[in-house]
Amino acid sequence: MNPCIAIIDHNTLSSIALQNILTDNFRNVEICAYGTMNDFIKDSNRHFIHFFVSSDIMFRHIDEFETLRSQTTVLSEGEDRRFCKAGYNVLDISMSENEITGKLLKIQLVSRYEDNDLNCGKRERNTGEELSPREKEVLKLMVKGLINKEIAETLGISMTTVIFHRNNICEKLQTRSLGRLTIFAVLSGIIDINEI
Repeated sequence: MNPCIAIIDHNTLSSIALQNILTDNFRNVEICAYGTMNDFIKDSNRHFIHFFVSSDIMFRHIDEFETLRSQTTVLSEGEDRRFCKAGYNVLDISMSENEITGKLLKIQLVSRYEDNDLNCGKRERNTGEELSPREKEVLKLMVKGLINKEIAETLGISMTTVIFHRNNICEKLQTRSLGRLTIFAVLSGIIDINEI
């Protein structure tokens, strides 16, 4: 049975956005989205390894996730300290894709999936060519959110050279997704999670 991640959120747009981020970053994990707790319960014969639950659904069904705290992330708009104090991970869905990816790394989704021997971005991309030292510098600045002009100024190179390196990085890692690039950079030790 394939491992699954459940998203339980009545907000269709935020659910789709999170589903896309997770799908981009965890290829061999099935992402299942549910609009209500009843929909989720009807489909409970899957092997769920993590749950993303909107704060309003969590309030009504907190007992269901009491024993699954380490596997549950509460979706909220802004930081909801009530769930943090109760021991749940909290994800602010109003953040950018890069910030959400960084937060997913901080709550150790990636290491948990690797422990379960799932094939996430790091394993697939490590079979490709190695990045040069300059490409690693460019990737680190990309992940930090710098634009081409800022990268060029920081490294003392031309914008054309920055674009050349960005294209090489994306070709070698077989992605243009900033989320995937961020995960690769963190897992490869190119950047510390706290620098993002």
